[in-house]
Amino acid sequence: MQRLLEPIEVTKEQEKPFPQIQASEEKRVRYELVGREFMIATDHPLASQAGVEVWKQGGNVVDVFTAASFAISVLRPQSTGLFGGGFAIVYLPKKGKWAYDFRERSPKKGTAAYYLKPDGSPDTDKILRGAYSAGVPGNVQGILKIQKQHGKLAISDVLAPAIRYAKNGFAVYADLGNAVAKVWPQMNPSMQKVFGIDNRPIREGELLVQEELFQTLNRILENEEKEWVDGETVNRVTEYYKEYDQFLSEEDWKEYQVKQVDPLITSVWGYQLMTMPPPSSGVHMVTMMQMYAEMAKRKTFPKGLVGETIQITEAMRVAYRDRANLGGDPKYTDVPVAKLTDSHYIQEEVNEIEKKVVSGNWKTIPKGGEPKDSYNTTHISVMDKEGNAVSSTQSINGIFGAVQMVPGTGLVLNNTMDDFSIAPGVPNLYGLVGSKANAIAPGKTPLSSMSPTILLESNGNTKLVIGAPGGSQIPTSIFNTLYHYLLQKRNLYESVSFPRIHHQYQPDILFLDPELKGYFPETELPFYQVQYGRHRAKVFVVSKEGDKLVGVSDPKGEGVPLGF
Repeated sequence: MQRLLEPIEVTKEQEKPFPQIQASEEKRVRYELVGREFMIATDHPLASQAGVEVWKQGGNVVDVFTAASFAISVLRPQSTGLFGGGFAIVYLPKKGKWAYDFRERSPKKGTAAYYLKPDGSPDTDKILRGAYSAGVPGNVQGILKIQKQHGKLAISDVLAPAIRYAKNGFAVYADLGNAVAKVWPQMNPSMQKVFGIDNRPIREGELLVQEELFQTLNRILENEEKEWVDGETVNRVTEYYKEYDQFLSEEDWKEYQVKQVDPLITSVWGYQLMTMPPPSSGVHMVTMMQMYAEMAKRKTFPKGLVGETIQITEAMRVAYRDRANLGGDPKYTDVPVAKLTDSHYIQEEVNEIEKKVVSGNWKTIPKGGEPKDSYNTTHISVMDKEGNAVSSTQSINGIFGAVQMVPGTGLVLNNTMDDFSIAPGVPNLYGLVGSKANAIAPGKTPLSSMSPTILLESNGNTKLVIGAPGGSQIPTSIFNTLYHYLLQKRNLYESVSFPRIHHQYQPDILFLDPELKGYFPETELPFYQVQYGRHRAKVFVVSKEGDKLVGVSDPKGEGVPLGF
């Protein structure tokens, strides 16, 4: 057999796995911080400041996470909100480890029939925007549950920063201003009133005050989780949905349950990795990492940059294939987690890739929909010097979710129903396709790309807390960062900011950050369809290096790490 890559000559620049691309020292000063007591990395300076504020009051990492979570819902309404949902991994070395699923769920009336046109074809617009695109929210219930179980401070202390930001306002930053302008025509009147000035979109530098959200936060302060069961906020949602077949009903709110489960734990790359089990994509990220580790042992793969790219890309392709075919809510479908992380399965898949590389028999997959730009979701990473840590990803799905605000609440509905597979082979917002495993059903949790993760050393000490927003690119952004940090031994800031590669099985395209363009002439990657464009995911990470805590907020965003 003739090896496909034998004619390709690896240049001097490609002898190392990836090129030396200089990280911006000017940005590094802003987006990286070193401390010793505790560190938080978020996507807005005031969210990180909220965490610092409660830490100084004697709070622990869970109090910090709670304060930052409520704050970021005020500060990044285009990304997350109290009508959204999320996942969290909590690790307290002296107490235990937990995984929390407070993701949105399909309401009782959530069936595929709601998203069919009269001719029986899928109504992708209906599932993507508007009242019927929303799932039952879980953010408030989940965050409060975690804080009550593991926090130290009173709820008034942890809510105080968010309440202040809503009441006093904050300056609109570029990303928020651009998001408002982009979806302004789709906003309902209540939403335009909040995000507009003089009947036009609010602009960068102007003050955003959210009075109705301030009142909602005060109701949560007074009633806590009961406000999300039968309080005034729920009543206002019920009133709103009278015009929409009561798609979200009072019963949906009363029956919502936060799921507390064990984290998915496995050994990979010399560390113990803890991440969310399904319906998160954590298991598929683990498959990706284990496949790369197996391929790195083989002598048949080319060396240098091209060889590394093949190994990483094929690991991603298999992981996202499994995600598309098997991913879903484990309560409704069998997600074979044990198999997908088993060494025999990994070896079998690598054997098939190896045959493909050696023989040159590269099969292409029919293209799916192109991923759309959608900067959304948010992530919070927290760690203290004792190794106590929280990793949490939260979202309302797309930009401003359903782009509908429930009058009198100041809150935007999520559009998480789009995370279900509306029909086999039909791509969602991110170009991802799914199968029957992720079909719509009442009470079901949709498959998610969110993969909050904590890494432990062999002795059980916490090494790193990481996660990212960015839709389908979340698992690969975490992979890219860990690859450069743990395997290529770059510093943490360089690892976060380094140009990334991404493959998600369908569309069958290798996505590369623009900085890599000069290193991948088309003649050297003839077996991939390559597309250059800015990787949209943003990584937020805290790592323990000796007696120091290093925090990095992705320089693609507005956030900063804070601590001391």
